[in-house]
Amino acid sequence: MKIVSVKVTTVILPRNIPASMLKVFGPGWATTPVVIAQVRTDTGLEGVGYTLTLNPEFTRSLATMVEELGELLIGHDPHRTEDLFRRMLYPSNWVGPGGLLNIAAAALDIAIWDLKGKDLDQPLWRLLGGASDRARVYDSNALLSMDIDELQQAAADSVKRGYTAMKLRPGLDRHGPIRDVVARVRAVREAIGFDIDLMYDVNQTWTPARCIQVGRALEDQELYWIEDPTLMHDIAGQADVAASLATPICSGEYHYDAPPLLRLLNERAVDYLMVDLLRQGGITQFRKVAAMAEVFGVQVSSHIIPEVYAHCIAAIPNGLIVEGMPWTEMLFTGVPELVAGDLVLSERPGHGLELDMAAIERYAVG
Repeated sequence: MKIVSVKVTTVILPRNIPASMLKVFGPGWATTPVVIAQVRTDTGLEGVGYTLTLNPEFTRSLATMVEELGELLIGHDPHRTEDLFRRMLYPSNWVGPGGLLNIAAAALDIAIWDLKGKDLDQPLWRLLGGASDRARVYDSNALLSMDIDELQQAAADSVKRGYTAMKLRPGLDRHGPIRDVVARVRAVREAIGFDIDLMYDVNQTWTPARCIQVGRALEDQELYWIEDPTLMHDIAGQADVAASLATPICSGEYHYDAPPLLRLLNERAVDYLMVDLLRQGGITQFRKVAAMAEVFGVQVSSHIIPEVYAHCIAAIPNGLIVEGMPWTEMLFTGVPELVAGDLVLSERPGHGLELDMAAIERYAVG
């Protein structure tokens, strides 16, 4: 079996974002640019992968990179995933490592694994290890409002939809008095109680000292984790935070390739490792990073694209939880079903997703 063509399509998807958040962060948060790769073989099989950017000004650059990397795959065997990964990433030292190169390669690597699963008639979760056929998921999109009343209602609605965990981000209190941060977290706890797990995502915006202060003030709220508390490169500062707080620290999503994630593990700067599938270049590299974390006794969580990432987290013995971010699910039929807080995966081969051509036609650009 050989790859004979790669078709690349760009879509701009709408995002369901509260008006209060758009007012603070701007209209750029209202859409998500996604680049889709359809990799076809001489046997008629087709694998589908995708990637995205939160920088719409670079959408065309991302699409072009996917196209150019796709050309390197023509004539090669999709079962040789390591060979194809090497062909995309390792010779590209003038445009990498990391950055746009990895983000683009991820779309093709996902498609290749989809092809591999289809040819072997195996679902991706089983092909990658088969630890489970389901993965726990948290709602990462509900708690975005700046308004406390809206926030509490959204939290309650999330529980009704079947989530057993959800994530909160700071609002206008991000750099304000600690009492305001605590009040926002308490408001959500009042709506969901303590049987629902609650994460708190700082997005690299606090100093280690502030995170330790706030983290100690929040200890009675029993947070599941505090995420990305410090600047991504301040690993020593984050290690101080992790050593100072009883609340677990989760980070890693901002890092490209394995070495910086190894440093997080070596310096005990994380209790949970969050891995971005796109920044790692796809599933091929994710498997290695997940095994590396397992050696340290650290569980792995995911970042965005849950439709595919659920397979990766379910497949590994140290898979913790999937970020339920619905930015891309409208592109597909056959997305995993939410049941009692888990994404339940099917027996369909590959990642089991089929492109919704009506959605593609509606949102396609260029």
